[in-house]
Amino acid sequence: MSNQFRYFEDYQAGQKGIAVRPVFTRTVTEADIANFAWITADYSRAHLDRHFMANSVYGCRIAHGLLGSSLAIGLLSLNSPHIVGRGVPGAYFYGFEANYRDAIKMGDTISIHWQVAEKVNDPTHEGFGQVKTAFQLVNQEGTPVYDGTVTTLVRKESAKEAELQLKPGIPWSAPEFEPDPEQVYYAEDFPVGKGGETEGRTITETDIVNFAGLTGDYDPQYVDAEFARRSMFGERIAHGMLVFTCAQGAWTQYFNKPLLPETRFGGHLFDRATFLYPVKIGDTIRCRHKITATRVSESKPEAGLVTIDFQVVNQRNEVVQEGVAIQMLAARAGLHMQSTV
Repeated sequence: MSNQFRYFEDYQAGQKGIAVRPVFTRTVTEADIANFAWITADYSRAHLDRHFMANSVYGCRIAHGLLGSSLAIGLLSLNSPHIVGRGVPGAYFYGFEANYRDAIKMGDTISIHWQVAEKVNDPTHEGFGQVKTAFQLVNQEGTPVYDGTVTTLVRKESAKEAELQLKPGIPWSAPEFEPDPEQVYYAEDFPVGKGGETEGRTITETDIVNFAGLTGDYDPQYVDAEFARRSMFGERIAHGMLVFTCAQGAWTQYFNKPLLPETRFGGHLFDRATFLYPVKIGDTIRCRHKITATRVSESKPEAGLVTIDFQVVNQRNEVVQEGVAIQMLAARAGLHMQSTV
């Protein structure tokens, strides 16, 4: 299908697709969850502790939110490659947004539904437009578990000679959040405006190969050295999703340093990321993060929501990605409510 799509003008708002053939569905296994944990270093109990999760509302271990998002991009790369720019000259997968409506449980089978939502001119990248595609990730019962949007930069036919000029973002910093080791932190206790920076992580060829195998995203820009040598980047680059998931994995270790009240509900509600600049094999990334908002959930008063902004920076201190996540934690307000019942 991607051979039909060479320029921004070839995409049409309203075009839709659904991956329901057996080759384009995916049963999420224990191996998938474990491999994603190994790649990203996100070892959270909800994903790896069977006994802890046996008494949760899910009754079993659940997939990482970003594993589901990565599998969604992999399903698009396999079934509808033009949506993420695979096989489209001059295209670049620029970012995604995902809402986690429900958890993907171990053993669930997922498929993806998509529709081109809109085409917009890109004010930053001359000669390119943005194709925004809405998607739903659906389980074997037909229940939507995720929904979101993927954004791809695509060269315009009217600018056939345009070269994509990607620029790093502007770095920011935040005062270090140093948790009190004696305090249990509820959602309301996280200090808005504070954050930190993770240790570094060098992205290797092994990371790229493992991520491609896990997700099914074998875009030649990531895995074909000869193709990549002739591309706009001159060499292979890492999947944008790989970089973002590794950055969040590093942040998760940092986020779990404070003492947190024990909960068994899913904690990851939302992600958004923009892939500003490519990460190449051998680049070293770090994740800068700061808390930008906290509040009690309107629908679940025992839970609170913590919003975190991210920047992924490379060894030259260039901002290669920007993103946002929302985490659900136990709320102190919910504790007070329970004590008055």
